[in-house]
Amino acid sequence: MANFAPVDMAIANPEARFPGDQEPRRMARHALRNLADNDHSHSYPYCWGFTIFRTVYTPGSDEAVTAAVDRLSRYAKHFADNESMPPRINDPYDSLPNQDLWNRYYSEVIADEKTLSNASADEIGRRFDEWIMANRTPVDHANERFHYPNGRFRFCLLLDQESIDNILAMPEDPRTPLKEDRQKPLRWTKVVTNETMRDGRRWWLRVGISEYLWPLWFMGFDPDAMVEEMGWMDESEGVQSLWGTPNLWFEKSMEMYN
Repeated sequence: MANFAPVDMAIANPEARFPGDQEPRRMARHALRNLADNDHSHSYPYCWGFTIFRTVYTPGSDEAVTAAVDRLSRYAKHFADNESMPPRINDPYDSLPNQDLWNRYYSEVIADEKTLSNASADEIGRRFDEWIMANRTPVDHANERFHYPNGRFRFCLLLDQESIDNILAMPEDPRTPLKEDRQKPLRWTKVVTNETMRDGRRWWLRVGISEYLWPLWFMGFDPDAMVEEMGWMDESEGVQSLWGTPNLWFEKSMEMYN
């Protein structure tokens, strides 16, 4: 079970040192301010990460799942650290908020071969609903600031063979430049949401591992963020896609209007 201390607001929301100071506006501090906003409705306060539903139980899959979860954590750390990395010579970033953000990363794997083996997105969605009910106290939505306290209660990961293969194909070092791995922005993992489509099917997405997965988690703080507006819809499979390069996004956007 997650057990994290409240966020130190001196780290998350410091006073500006001078006019135009960018330190209070940094991504890591903004993320910490979001984590600090505990509505006391759930058992995962002051941390970030996904609930991961494992659906593969073939021989050798234990090692593959462990490796995939570790690889994801490397990219989560890169997300937390990235803005503090060089170059910033004359005015280097304070690394403390990045360290605090990374120290609050907490994902957990739910594994049950009997009930989860080869489970579909719809089945995982139902299990996700059960998990939410077990870990969150019902609240009065009329008086609640957000319908979802954070991304952990809006998105979960579906770890099937396809997702595992994509994750393990990612470079071990997240800083590997694009010129050394052109496929890096094209690899995705499956994300299941707590929302259903009009026809009753569960909304799920293919989300880029290197660029979009961790920002997506923090989108959960925005009550106006709509799944159907994230990326583009693959009409052939009925799947929302949130991955790729800016050029690919432009091409897909143009296709939607043609």
